[in-house]
Amino acid sequence: MSNAPIPSEHQLYQNYSIEEDAQRSAYHYEQDPRFYYAFTGGEWNVYSCILWPEESTTPTEAQAAKLDLMAREMKLEPGKRILDVGCGWGGPLVYLCQKYGVTGVGITVSAKQRDEAEARAKKYGVDAQFQLTHWENFSDEKGFDAVYSDEVIVHFHYLEKFFAHTWNLLKFGGRSVHKELHYTHSKHTIYERTGEHVQSVFAFTGNYRLLGEELLMLNNAGFEMVNAIQIPMENYHRTVEYWLNNLFDNRDELIELVGEKVWRDFRKYFKIVRRTFSTNAMTLDVVVSQKIDPKRSENPEV
Repeated sequence: MSNAPIPSEHQLYQNYSIEEDAQRSAYHYEQDPRFYYAFTGGEWNVYSCILWPEESTTPTEAQAAKLDLMAREMKLEPGKRILDVGCGWGGPLVYLCQKYGVTGVGITVSAKQRDEAEARAKKYGVDAQFQLTHWENFSDEKGFDAVYSDEVIVHFHYLEKFFAHTWNLLKFGGRSVHKELHYTHSKHTIYERTGEHVQSVFAFTGNYRLLGEELLMLNNAGFEMVNAIQIPMENYHRTVEYWLNNLFDNRDELIELVGEKVWRDFRKYFKIVRRTFSTNAMTLDVVVSQKIDPKRSENPEV
């Protein structure tokens, strides 16, 4: 393995223009959607850690278990309106709209994801709209009861600015629910060659942080802490194993779809992730906060 220094532009915490950031963030998702559907599996094609409460839990049930957790923390009920930041191929938002009777908006920087999400919403007959836009360019006048993301904000360089932006999009008392990986110590931000491959798969948009940093940014943006749930990493171990098995089992079909290089890049990426998650370097946390009115001395109803 080469000991040459890693180029500065390949390090964590890169600062890009909105246009370049959107292009780089979309890079990972612009393959044929069937490629992602094949390895994420299940009904909702959730591309993040899912929950496996029992040994016999199916992939669709595991996806639903995670989404139900997010729904509980958002306090979803019929009539509420929610924003999904980084909506993927629409599975999570469509599921939440269908099960909880809410309406929603999903945003993505990937045109292929937007098109698939719109088709999925039409298939299930839910009131979910999808927009192709960078979060900094997204605006809304109706207001949301909740905003959520699922392993998306790691790609946001200006995270405190993002929290301030979503504070403006929420109604008072509205909830901010974000699930994300966090480093357990600042020493883990030191870059290594294995990390460079993970970064390259995501076009060098990684911004992993400590949980404490995220909480401070939420506070500075005007949010009040409600809850923090640490998800046992065993759930990610099983999720990644499931994805790797699907990549292997569907090897020929997937190589035909995206080419052998892409297939091998994803296999290597997931294997590195699996090894990383076997250490104590990261935790997986759902952070829940609410928008409070700074002019009021007591908390709004939630």
